Amino acid sequence: MSSENTSSLLSSLAEGTENMSIEDELEKIRQQLTKLQEENRTLKEENKPSTSTSSTFFNCELLKIGKDKFKYYTGFTFETFTVIYNFLAPCDKPFKYTKQLKCLKNLSLENQLLLVLIKLRQNFDFTHISTLFGISKQDCSTIFTNWINFMYFRFGSVNIWPNRDVIISNMPDKFKKDFPNTLVIIDGTEIKIQRPSSLTAQSQFYSDYKSCTTLKGLVGIDPRGSIIFASMLFSGAISDNQITQQSGFLKLLQDLKMSGKMLDGDGVMADKGFRIESDLQQLGLQLNIPPFASSSGQMKIADVNLTEKIASHRVHVERAISRVKKFKILDNRVDLSLFSSINQIWFVCCFLTNFMPFLIQK
Repeated sequence: MSSENTSSLLSSLAEGTENMSIEDELEKIRQQLTKLQEENRTLKEENKPSTSTSSTFFNCELLKIGKDKFKYYTGFTFETFTVIYNFLAPCDKPFKYTKQLKCLKNLSLENQLLLVLIKLRQNFDFTHISTLFGISKQDCSTIFTNWINFMYFRFGSVNIWPNRDVIISNMPDKFKKDFPNTLVIIDGTEIKIQRPSSLTAQSQFYSDYKSCTTLKGLVGIDPRGSIIFASMLFSGAISDNQITQQSGFLKLLQDLKMSGKMLDGDGVMADKGFRIESDLQQLGLQLNIPPFASSSGQMKIADVNLTEKIASHRVHVERAISRVKKFKILDNRVDLSLFSSINQIWFVCCFLTNFMPFLIQK
């Protein structure tokens, strides 16, 4: 082989080797580009707003379409829901979550509140609600707990006991005729709870009246049926007298007198079980309860008439409590998993009834 041919062959081999090296580099670049494109596509999918939320899963816009759907799931019309939402969330971030949730990017504040109201009203389990909203069961539970705590503090900041002049000026005519100075009607109510495993706890929460384990709360309404007092919950074994003392109701009456929202001679209406007449007398207030039968067993005509009058007005506090228990989370036996939030749930449900129309139309 001539030197010229040898030189040409070496040159060709060198060129071929260089081309192979370039091809290898190009292949590596193609693979890297493909990987980057795939990562970019994944990031876009994760960050883009979910279209299924508006078309498939539950949300406010979807429920607005069907007649009465909103009221069925939440207990409120969409217009009332909007009022509640505007009160609770005047800004974009009304409170801070206890932990970060990815699902919040696709779940607006309105739909978070909708989720909470559905849980309160219908008491669907979190597995069901998480399916409705297209989120995980754990995220659903976290959203509910954070919102119920926020609603408790937000509602609790509102003074719901009106001035006596406001109460009297809005009294129904029949109530004003019978009890013109009575400003509040009180009654206790019990909520059934899942039986604790501890025998000590079972005895503390056992209610002879309900023959099961319960929690008991004290509720006060004005003459038109709006709730103006809701105590915390106590064990079901507590008496009416004890809950009146321990709930802070008597202390509240004292503070109201000092601020001029109640005056000497103003009255409190209750059932016979509330033996608090001496406590109210010390505050300069009256107690209106049905009279007790005499030892002869025969009631005077005046006592019969008074009993009928009180019963006709006192029934409205029972109606107000019935409204609260239309939130099925309280009407059903409360699961122990909700026990840590039960006071918040109870108060929020009581407060929410005040967004409903008056029980007694003037």
